[in-house]
Amino acid sequence: MKSHNVSDHLSILTLEDGSHYLNFDMSTERGIDQAKHAGLGVSGVADVIMTRFVYNAAELFINSGHTGRCLTMIRHPIHRESALWHHKKRTGAEEVEGMTIEQYASSDKTEANWMTRVLTNALSGPIGDEHYEAAQQVLASKCLVGLLDDFEESLERFTMFFHWLERGDSITTKSMRTGTDPIKSQEDKQKCMAKLIRNGVNRHTYKKITPESKAWQLFHEKNHYDMQLWQVAKSMYEQQKSIYQKQNDN
Repeated sequence: MKSHNVSDHLSILTLEDGSHYLNFDMSTERGIDQAKHAGLGVSGVADVIMTRFVYNAAELFINSGHTGRCLTMIRHPIHRESALWHHKKRTGAEEVEGMTIEQYASSDKTEANWMTRVLTNALSGPIGDEHYEAAQQVLASKCLVGLLDDFEESLERFTMFFHWLERGDSITTKSMRTGTDPIKSQEDKQKCMAKLIRNGVNRHTYKKITPESKAWQLFHEKNHYDMQLWQVAKSMYEQQKSIYQKQNDN
C-alpha cells in the first residue's frame, strides 16, 4: 500500500490493485468534519463517499463548485434487521448475548426505522408521520435507487449513470505522473465488478425468517415507516428502469 499527499491534509492510500482511498473515516461525523476542514469537497478527488450521515456529507460541497448525487442500495427492512442480529451474534456482541432473535426484535437494541431516520437526519429520539413524509420526498427527489435483491442490475445502473467504466482516474499523484502507479483499465474495472457481483460484500449464509414468524411480526411493527419506504423504493426502481434502458439503447 502506498500513500500520496494531495495537500497538507488530504492523502490518498493506493492499494496494490490500483484502488484509491482517502485518509478519512466517513462513517463518523467526526471524520466527515475533518474531511470538510481539509477541503475534500473543494478538491474534487472523491468519486464516491460511503456514509450514513448524508446531511453531514452534503455540507462538504457547500460553496465548493462541486455537487454530489445520492445513491443507495436498499435492502428489505426486515431482512436487514435479521442480518444485523446474525452479525452481532457472529461477532460476539455483548448486547445480544443469550438473546433469541425474537427477544432482540422486541428489545431496544434494534435500529427501528433506520432508513427513515437516515433520510431525515433524525438518528435519535422519536419520529412520526412527518418524518416518513420527508423521507419519502428525499428518496424520490435526491436518490438513485438500487435494490440489494437485484444487486447486479442495480450496480450496472450506477455504473452507467456515473460512467465508472469510461472515466479515468480523477486523482493525480506524483508517482502516477512518473508511471509507477497502477491505473485500472476498463477491462480491469469490469473484472472487479464481476467479482463483486459474484462474491458480494460481507456475504454470509443464515436461515431467513418468514412473514409467519413472531420475529418478522415484531420487526415489522418496529419498522412500519421503513416498510412503507421499501414499497416507495421498489416503485422508484421500476420507474427508473425505463430511463436506464433508453440510455443503454443509445
